[in-house]
Amino acid sequence: MPAHDKRDPVVIADTGPLLRLAAAGLLDTMRLSNRQIVIVDMVEYEACHRHPDKPFAHEILAWIERSGTAVRRVETTEGIAYAALLEREKTPENVAKLKRLQRDGGERAVRDYVEELAPSDVRSVQVVYENPNLQTLLLASRVPVELVATERFLHTLAGRGHHAPSPPEPPALHARRHR
Repeated sequence: MPAHDKRDPVVIADTGPLLRLAAAGLLDTMRLSNRQIVIVDMVEYEACHRHPDKPFAHEILAWIERSGTAVRRVETTEGIAYAALLEREKTPENVAKLKRLQRDGGERAVRDYVEELAPSDVRSVQVVYENPNLQTLLLASRVPVELVATERFLHTLAGRGHHAPSPPEPPALHARRHR
């Protein structure tokens, strides 16, 4: 953990929570968690850079950038490997590897981040997620991990005096769930 912020982290595990919060105009409410907000490289890439014309990509990136030290951007092994593959020649094999890394890449990058934490670094890590497969990825953690769905995260904030409406489900998430 950086010396400037010793709070336990709240980690955004995939793009779903960011999209839902951006759609509702609630990204800034994350600061009310009183935890260090962590966005791993693969989640940022997926939410903001892979398809920058997707809904809310610009809003999420602008929020990350204007948040300064309130949002900690974390480089992971998963993100480094993905960036290296992006630089390679676009052979069928390399494209196939990129697609494999994209599938649940944000969640695996969160696993990389959490697995590097030692019990002396934090008391606990709260992970806000949408992907139900995340739990199995975090089984090897050495620190206590609390998985929190986006809805429950917002209900917790509401309990602290911030009464925000439930975030709508962006069309892309709705379509993906009903395939």
